[in-house]
Amino acid sequence: NVAQLHSESLSDDSTRKFLWKLQDGETIESVLIPGSGKQSENTLCISSQVGCAMACTFCLTGTQGLKRHLTSSEIITQVYTVSRNYPVNKIVFMGMGEPLHNLQNIERSISVFTDSKGYGISPRNITVSTSGLIPAMEELMSKTNVRLAVSLNASTDQQRDLLMPINSRWPIRELLGACARILKKGLRSQRVLFEYVLLSGINDS
Repeated sequence: NVAQLHSESLSDDSTRKFLWKLQDGETIESVLIPGSGKQSENTLCISSQVGCAMACTFCLTGTQGLKRHLTSSEIITQVYTVSRNYPVNKIVFMGMGEPLHNLQNIERSISVFTDSKGYGISPRNITVSTSGLIPAMEELMSKTNVRLAVSLNASTDQQRDLLMPINSRWPIRELLGACARILKKGLRSQRVLFEYVLLSGINDS
């Protein structure tokens, strides 16, 4: 097995966290988030890298630096193993790592997740989160109909430069322009979501 389940923990709100040990001894995490209500659906948050190169100041993984990309098999194994014990209705690439920095393996895993002979999950039930790698964003969304989530976290470049070093390469105006192009070219059901972490006294005014 390319990723061995090392431990599973259950929180008070029924969220389950899975710690995986990889063949080279590195570890990653994924989280199963239960749905609520009569039509409840479980969402599995999965990792795409060991560590991360983006160095966002509010993210613990970002302080570790990038150790390596996960293979498509390591990504898929997270879903395969969890789904053997719990229903997995939605997948979000929001765990450890910047998914679009590992674009090729993300695309391979998405093709398995959406294939009728694989997991048969609708692309609309798969969300890929990114800190804003514009070329990879546009490439991914030209090939798939998954949901894109952009981690924004600031309303000015001055703020975002401090929180997310990637902003010095692709500032907010360019990032929003790319989102607009994706929506214009994409299928009607495509959406771009924005993620915003509120940090007291920094970006919450």
